[in-house]
Amino acid sequence: MSTPAGLSQPADTGSSAPRCPWSFPAPRATPWHPPAEYTAEPAGTVRRVPLSYGGEAWLVTDFATARDVLADHKRFSSDATLPGYPAFPLSSKRTVPGHFLSMDQPEHTRLRRLVAAEFSGSRVKKLRPALAANAAGLVDAVAAQEGPVDLVGAVAVPLPALSASDLLGTPLADRDFFLARTRDMQRHDASTAERVLAAGRMSRYLEDLFTAKRAGGGEDLFSRLARDLGTGLTMDELVGLANLIIVAGLETTAGLVSLTVLSLLSDERQGDLVRSDPDRWAGPAVDEALRYWTLVQHGVARVATQDAVLGGRRIRAGDGLVVNLAAANRDPAVFLDPDRFDLTREAPRQLAFGHGIHRCLGSFLAQAQATAAVAELLRRLPGLRLVDPPREADFLGHMLVYGLRALDVTW
Repeated sequence: MSTPAGLSQPADTGSSAPRCPWSFPAPRATPWHPPAEYTAEPAGTVRRVPLSYGGEAWLVTDFATARDVLADHKRFSSDATLPGYPAFPLSSKRTVPGHFLSMDQPEHTRLRRLVAAEFSGSRVKKLRPALAANAAGLVDAVAAQEGPVDLVGAVAVPLPALSASDLLGTPLADRDFFLARTRDMQRHDASTAERVLAAGRMSRYLEDLFTAKRAGGGEDLFSRLARDLGTGLTMDELVGLANLIIVAGLETTAGLVSLTVLSLLSDERQGDLVRSDPDRWAGPAVDEALRYWTLVQHGVARVATQDAVLGGRRIRAGDGLVVNLAAANRDPAVFLDPDRFDLTREAPRQLAFGHGIHRCLGSFLAQAQATAAVAELLRRLPGLRLVDPPREADFLGHMLVYGLRALDVTW
């Protein structure tokens, strides 16, 4: 059982913390594991680190403390406009309408509640036949080719675009536009000007889309929200809300599909287990991929609104924190042999989608889509194998959401 965040003893002041010799984010020595600097210290260690984007923050890397911080929305705020909030890509010192991920209650609850039902576990369960049909159609198209085929372009990227078209009402023909703007905003080396330009293009597109949908009679989510304009929901809020859903959904699902397949095709025993019973083992494989790869590379940011003690360090109100989910998901105190991909492991739920009231809205949908794709691929193409050695996989190391640029396979 984890110790509540405020009860850790003894406490040191922040000024006594040793100076960190490296800046966050640190580079990966290998694309298969988080940077060694994050996991080099004993579990439970909370360190003061300089941020390459400017300023400093406390870095949380163990599972128990990460859960405690994410669950405690009273003492640790998600409001990026507060003084001390870590300088992170995509964070803004002004309130972005509709972007509830960077808001606290009650605004967070008001906006999230508008769309939460569409992404709930029960709703996604009803969508599973449609998700399976989308995956089957894409895999059929792959099977009709002679190979090799890039699985990212053929399955991982179009799958969430199909779901977005069905659920949200986004035009399927505009898939490439959404993907390009998403990647422009999520490059961790992008300049502020580049992000502003990409966000502006997306916002103008969405304004036009919602104006058209408001006059239509569609029953997709965006059509229903467009008809609510003026009744407690502004156009700016609607655009921000839609932007958040699209940007978070496309890359996350694409990365999850491609990295799960890479893991299974890199380990014959793991892959054979899924081939033996795809309906049973595809889900655990996706869940283990979430733990092993942890798609959000840098983690999530918070700022303390009250004094607290974490890992023996005294956190002052106004101090920024970075909760590195990838390191927490490799915590050896929680996960046996954490650097090994093992879909049969029994362990607590991983933190790839966060925890608490800000847990990823689309987590159930992303997992369901990836599970459908993995099951269909290994059922339909049992001879599926990598063209190149696993270590030569083309990773998106420059993106905030981890994934693969391409994954060439044959069968």
